[in-house]
Amino acid sequence: MSSVFVHIKAIVEQNGQYLILKHWVDDRIVDPYSWEFLDTELERGESPEQAALRVVMDNTGVSAKIADTLYTWTNMLGDHQIVGIAFLVHLDEEDPELSIGEDYCGYKWITPDQFSAYIDNRNVLQDLKNIWKDKGLK
Repeated sequence: MSSVFVHIKAIVEQNGQYLILKHWVDDRIVDPYSWEFLDTELERGESPEQAALRVVMDNTGVSAKIADTLYTWTNMLGDHQIVGIAFLVHLDEEDPELSIGEDYCGYKWITPDQFSAYIDNRNVLQDLKNIWKDKGLK
């Protein structure tokens, strides 16, 4: 039986910098942590926008608003299809004190020219490169 999952990515921007969080991946590898943007699965009954705002609140303790829909993607994992939506999100507070969720062990604010030094997923990097160029983002 095949199924479809909706994956939501919240890329938080504040004053030209972007929030990345250090997330546990697998303790069987040399560096079991990976830097990434916030993401979540869409829960039954919620909109993609609600999911993006939920994952920001749950993992930073700060409310936010959707600034833009950046891109979508899809891929197959066996007979499961994963559909993704990436949102650009702005925090409601100018200089917030973040309360990082238990799934993460740290965070950083970085600029787009630093993305490739932290983000390992080449597909995400290429999507962001294309979006930044198309939308004229910095």
